[in-house]
Amino acid sequence: MRVIHVSPTDIDGGAAKGSYNLHRGLQKAGVDSMLLVQRKYSDDPSVIALNGVHSDFYDRVRDRLDRVPLALVGWTRQNWWTVGWLPFDVSSALARLNPDIVQFHWAGRGAAVIESMKRLRRYHIVWTLRDMWPLTGGCHYSGDCEKFLTECHDCPQLRSNFPIDLARWQWLRKFRSRQNLPITYIALSSWLADYARRSPLVHGNEVTVIPTGIDTAVYTPMDKARARAFWGLPDDKRIVLFGAVKATSDRRKGFAYLQEALTRLAAKEGSERLMLVVFGSSSVGIDTSLEVRSVGWVGDDGPLAQLYACADVMVVPSLQENFGKTALEALACGVPVIAFKNTGMTDIVDHRINGYLARDLSAEDLAEGIAWCLQQTAESDLLSVNARNKAMRSFDLTQMAARHIALYHRLMEGKACATVEQVPNFRLVGNDLNNVIQEGLASKPAGTP
Repeated sequence: MRVIHVSPTDIDGGAAKGSYNLHRGLQKAGVDSMLLVQRKYSDDPSVIALNGVHSDFYDRVRDRLDRVPLALVGWTRQNWWTVGWLPFDVSSALARLNPDIVQFHWAGRGAAVIESMKRLRRYHIVWTLRDMWPLTGGCHYSGDCEKFLTECHDCPQLRSNFPIDLARWQWLRKFRSRQNLPITYIALSSWLADYARRSPLVHGNEVTVIPTGIDTAVYTPMDKARARAFWGLPDDKRIVLFGAVKATSDRRKGFAYLQEALTRLAAKEGSERLMLVVFGSSSVGIDTSLEVRSVGWVGDDGPLAQLYACADVMVVPSLQENFGKTALEALACGVPVIAFKNTGMTDIVDHRINGYLARDLSAEDLAEGIAWCLQQTAESDLLSVNARNKAMRSFDLTQMAARHIALYHRLMEGKACATVEQVPNFRLVGNDLNNVIQEGLASKPAGTP
């Protein structure tokens, strides 16, 4: 069995690392796995750059050209938006590699497969939903907007007030490209799986949940004093860790709420012992009396695991997060995680067992959660033990690879739970599409807003 993964890059960014880790996990399990990328950063021979030695150039050009339409329509830049208007066709490369399974991962940097999907009917197609882009007109996270469930239009991230706009055009492109095309979708969280099952772009296809896996041999509890010595961090501080790609500049990562929470904590007795350590951002501007240290971008797993080991708690205050990889890594290192009770974080953090789930977008409760976890970790190691056990039990890469292999075998044996061939052909106008939309809306899970 040969599996080809398709991703813009291999190890640059959380989504890319997630696809690369899966690829490596499958290889360790004996699967003939390769990763096909637009731009290659590693020296792994099983990672293949589509444009060879020119891949860096193509990546830069495609990324910039993909944003040209956004510059013309008032993109707010609040969230990542990928147009995918440039052809990104992997069919000829796949024909040479001759896979049994083709698995798509994150779409970005202009590397978005849309129209060329129709050329891949000969393969079993799997699509990992690493964010919301496969379900929307083009945004990677929709915020409060759910128009993608009824054809995107009037996109708030494009400041659009028109029923036919760039988002609507993109949504219809995706709909046309996937008509009658069997695709098996893997959601990393139950939150995104619920949306996928309601999406007209997914209607009739199987949606299953398989979380991201991490190497729990690399991300493992370590000696805190030794880890702090490695990073030059003081032994006498209670360290609150926060980090992400564009940690302080990406509004979705919730740094503003963390700042307010820390301001509240700074007013309490004993706050002089608190210290915030941030990774993923070169500088941190924060209005608080607490000591703050920024360590910048940390790309390698080993040093990153040691950084987690320095922390007493990890805070992941994202406004929306499909599945927080930093939260998984922290748990595996035995570090309790504080997050908002929203989106995919509820699959990771068990309230008051391995961390704390604060009321959604409540900086006050976020502060309470940080204080509570710090107190618990000072008194016992129960939270840390529970964190490590959750990572080992639910997110170990070996287990996640095995679940993927089981899915691949089932697809190759023709036992997919559902395909679009089992439902009527869709049309883009008239009652057919309206029925698909209404069916998705009617399937709204109980308890969702």
